Amino acid sequence: MWMAAVTARQEDWPAETKLERTAACPTAVLLIEPSHEDAEVAVLEFAATLTDEPGARGHVVVLAGQGPVAASVWRALRRLPRTEVHFVQDDIEREAFGVTNGLGLYVFDAWGHLKKQDDRSGEAPVVLGSFRII
Repeated sequence: MWMAAVTARQEDWPAETKLERTAACPTAVLLIEPSHEDAEVAVLEFAATLTDEPGARGHVVVLAGQGPVAASVWRALRRLPRTEVHFVQDDIEREAFGVTNGLGLYVFDAWGHLKKQDDRSGEAPVVLGSFRII
């Protein structure tokens, strides 16, 4: 058990997700809060990502508890190729992919290794520094 925890790589497909990765092809995942000001832009960028990744399958996770989905976002979602759209009320997917709030785009290769991450959650990463008292 301890060995599995040590050898698991953080950049691999998250074990906690309920999404199913399609084996032998790239998989792209977009998590969006529908009330986020850039939700429509994120969906359009996700469509471009699918175009850039030949044969990629997509998952869009709409964090449904975060407000209504705008009509423009609905239209953009309907035009996505090779993509499943999931509406979730809980935080399981948000926590599995590490999105704190807002938007998160992840692209995994055919083996489930993270190729690209674009987390626009609006929160700057916390950098822990070391301090020496003199």
